[in-house]
Formats: sequence, C-alpha cells, structure tokens
Amino acid sequence: MLDTSVLIADPTCVLEFRDVDVVVPLTVVEELDGLKSRSDDVGRAARTALRTLEELRVRHGGSLAEPVPTGADNATLQIEINNIRKHLLLEHGLDASVPDNRIIGAAIGQSDFGPTTMISNDAALRIKAAHLGVDAAEHRLTTSDRPTAAIGWTTIDAAYEAIDCLYAAGAIAVDAVLGADAEQPRENEFAVLRCGSQSALVRTVDDEFVLLPQQSPEPWGLRPRNKEQRFALELLLDPDIAVIALDGRAGTGKTLLAIAAGLEMVVEQRQYERLAVYRPLVPVGRADVGFLPGGLDEKLDPWMSAIHDAIVALSDQGNSHDASNLVDELTDRGQLSLESVTFLRGRSLQRQMVLIDEAQNLEPTTLRTILTRVGDGTKVIFTGDTSQIDAPYLGENNNALSVLAGAFADQRCFGHITLTACERSSVASLAAELL
Repeated sequence: MLDTSVLIADPTCVLEFRDVDVVVPLTVVEELDGLKSRSDDVGRAARTALRTLEELRVRHGGSLAEPVPTGADNATLQIEINNIRKHLLLEHGLDASVPDNRIIGAAIGQSDFGPTTMISNDAALRIKAAHLGVDAAEHRLTTSDRPTAAIGWTTIDAAYEAIDCLYAAGAIAVDAVLGADAEQPRENEFAVLRCGSQSALVRTVDDEFVLLPQQSPEPWGLRPRNKEQRFALELLLDPDIAVIALDGRAGTGKTLLAIAAGLEMVVEQRQYERLAVYRPLVPVGRADVGFLPGGLDEKLDPWMSAIHDAIVALSDQGNSHDASNLVDELTDRGQLSLESVTFLRGRSLQRQMVLIDEAQNLEPTTLRTILTRVGDGTKVIFTGDTSQIDAPYLGENNNALSVLAGAFADQRCFGHITLTACERSSVASLAAELL
C-alpha cells in the first residue's frame, strides 16, 4: 500500500516493485490531483505519478480497479476504491474524512486478503498504521546494491610491509592489503592504513590504494583542519571527479571547502570559467520569495547570505567589506553567479564549477534535472545536511543528496564524503555535541 508521499518522492516507483501486489488508494489519486497544479518539484512529481498510472490504465483496458501487471517481476498494480474500514478508524478516534486516515483504512481492508505493508515517508502515518495493526515501512529510493557509506572513508589495519611498499611505490593493490576475499572499497573511497605508529592516507582508484600527497592542498589559503576536510579537498580539486556529494552537520565546513576550491580553480587556476552557486528557496515556514521587496538580486539575498559568510571567512581577517567587494568584482567579471535552483531548467552548464548548496531540500526529480544540465568540463558539487530537511515529502533517505550518494556509488567520476567534526568554533562544536 503506497501513500502520497512515496509517489511524490519517487513518481515512477509503481513500476519498480517486484514480487508484490502494489495497491494505491483512490484517496492518493485525489491528493495527487490537488498537487499537480503546483509549479514546483512537488507539482511536477504529482503530474509524473498521475501520467504513470494513466499509462498503465490505458495499456490494460481502461481500468485499474482490478490488479494489472506492471511489467516488473511478478508485480501487479491496483487502485483501491472501496474496502475502507471506517468503523475501525472511528473506534480508534481517527477522523475517516482525513485523507491519511482513509489510506490507513484502505490498508486495513487489504490485510483481509494477505500480509499488507504500508509504505510511507510520513512518520505520523506510519505510527498510526502500526497502532492499528498494519505493518509500516519507509520508502528507500536508491539504485545502489550496497548501503551508502557512512562517511566515505574508513580505517584499515595493514601490515607494515604493505605501508612501506605504498610509500616506496606511491600505490599498492587493494588485494595486497585486504586480501582477495574481503569486501572491496568503493571507487574514490578514502582510507587510513595503520600499523602501530605507521599510517598512510590513501584513495581508492580502480583496484589500487593511491597514496595522497604529503603536502595538504590549501585552496584560496584554506588549510584543512582534519582528515575528512583533507579528503573532501582531494575530490574538490581533482578535475576528473565531475560529481561530488558533501554531507555533514552545521559547522563541518561543507560550503566553505566548496567555495574555497571553486575560487581557487576559477580565479587562480582558471580551469573553469565560472563558479555558479545555486540554492533551493525552501525557508522555514515556506515564505514565498515573491513577497520580498526589491529586484531579483535583493530577493535572493536572504538565501545567499551563507555564501557571503563563507567568502568572508576566506578573506583576510574575516573582513566583510573586502568580501563584498570580492563578490561584486567576480560577479562583474562573470566568474561568480548566485542563483536559485529554479533557474536551472533549460540551462546547459559548460566549463563551470557548480555548487548546489542545501541539496537535502531537493527532490530526486530535481537532482535528475540538474545533472542532465551538465555539459563538457563541468564539475557539480552537492552539499547539505541530511539530518536537517525543511522540504515536505522528503526524509533522510529520499532527498536528492542521499539518492545521489546511493545511485552514483562506485562511479569513477563520483566522490562522497560525510563530514562529522564541527570546526566552525569551539562554541559551535559544543552546541552540536551538547544540544
């Protein structure tokens, strides 16, 4: 049994379930109909989900009242019209006119025909469903066969001979360290090889551990403060890595690292023509950008303050005046642009370094839109905190950042690091730990 939030997060998921009978309550179709007129990603997802159901309906004779095959292995789809157990909802004090409660009532009715699981990204709906005796689970949208790496790097105990060989040759075969039967690390995953007091920082490239340079990179004068930041900079400054995901809580340096690397590669090294920063306009409280006074730049200022703060931190002595002058100068020269993700549709990004900040607030459909805009010589960096999501219908597992990390795992052009250590200040670090 699928609820509306699942079809918004993954509009074509009804075609991907295998060896199950998928049931969509008619109430869900009604909710999708109410959302389809929205001009944002929720509206686009609703329209896609409705088109998917309509194509199945037409293909199988004009009705989904009875189960029809979806094309996946032993899977069927049905739209449930009746069989909503209203009396059980009322007995538990639930209003049968509320759409979520009607979905639960439909799931209770389906349980008469066999084991039924309610799939929903709405935690409240899952709690209520479980309370009424219906199994409930969250929908996990990912195409990776392996679970997403927690932090993008690991610590490995190695023989001292292997570490000596690594330092001598600059690289060593993964099998020589882990053995042929061990689980292989992902492409571009980092590791700390240790043996007693010996250690080495390495990156997985093809079937080898490649030793990182002894001198840490310092783009735009920024020195990494921990291993995770060092690993992130290795990915950010590598032109062969076209897509990067940086996850982590507030104060870990995600945006700062990306901005510093972008300025270094655009202004100093000139490997890219422009640093283009995009942010989703998803404030707390869902305030509309159109109600803010002024022109477009003034409307975007509240959302771009974090980018200005990052450039202030990179300027000498944290001077905000110098940072503002730098932003104006780079903007006038066409080397920096600050825009909303809304403006990406229809664009073609050539030889740019693109930063998508707060990517945890983007739907997976927007992720596809962004990546299909990427042209030759462009690098795209997604940053965000998957534990802090402001957008509706999204959770820690079905937002754009998490989906990207799962879908692109093991790709040569992709790298992923989760930053865990707060480096903003001692106060910020204490707040993150104690509060």
